[in-house]
Amino acid sequence: MKRLLCALLSILAALAVAGCAPEVRLLDETKLKDLSLLSGEPCEAPCWNGIVPGETLYRDAKLSIEEDTRYKDVQEAERNEDSDARIFGFAPEEGQVCCQVFSRDGETVTSLLLQFAPDMTLGPVMDRYGEATYIGGEAPAADQAYMALVYPEVPMVIYVFVAGAENGRLSTGSEILGAMYMSQEEMNLLLACSRLYDWGGFGGFNETIDENFDFIGDDVDNEEVCGSA
Repeated sequence: MKRLLCALLSILAALAVAGCAPEVRLLDETKLKDLSLLSGEPCEAPCWNGIVPGETLYRDAKLSIEEDTRYKDVQEAERNEDSDARIFGFAPEEGQVCCQVFSRDGETVTSLLLQFAPDMTLGPVMDRYGEATYIGGEAPAADQAYMALVYPEVPMVIYVFVAGAENGRLSTGSEILGAMYMSQEEMNLLLACSRLYDWGGFGGFNETIDENFDFIGDDVDNEEVCGSA
């Protein structure tokens, strides 16, 4: 479970369905060109394109993406015989694999991972949704990193680009790389089984993402809750 929850916080998780990961390029114009996070059209987060985590059936979500001519390369990952979980990825019509739809029980969508082209910035997103509650982060390359802003009430995680661990800092102009929309149950599980930091405002990657976690999930060391999968 811990590895799965780490994947849920990782914007690079979308590469799992695509096979071998290409060179890291977080600012990628070939990813999903979608402004619905700000516009609320055709539906408000955590709904996307009519898919609502915790409500929409997995099979219906997959069929709707397969029939939508804006998307291609709909590929479902091989199922683990010891798990009910299912996951498929897809790409925009003229881009690389950007996105995943995940179901923990194999029946209902529990989360959506969307990787965006860098057409939105943090300032307008915070104007709409306010400040995050928690924050995490990862630096997959020396000059590229991101911070994951957790909004439990929506529920969603927003991924924001910063220029590497050493020099990267959040600002209102930081590019939005993606979003994870989740069912409330999935968010509760993420919070119960994750180590995060309390949101402390704009700051540098290294001064925020260190070894001194502010928020440690209540069940993070509970094998029964967080130790499977």
